[in-house]
Amino acid sequence: MSDQCPLCGSGNRCAALLDENPRDCWCFHAAIPKELLARIPVEARGKSCVCESCVRAYRMEEAKT
Repeated sequence: MSDQCPLCGSGNRCAALLDENPRDCWCFHAAIPKELLARIPVEARGKSCVCESCVRAYRMEEAKT
């Protein structure tokens, strides 16, 4: 598992990689749009998590349309 977001390259703050309880991770409490997940390059799928900033940016982008 990578600690970098596959979309922007920033740290994804993955709780599992920070030796924290994965269920306390921000992503367990967030709805991540499947359209955003589809943007992850095939070679990175299942290997790293999208960061919270990319989720927020995507939602703002979608709100404008």
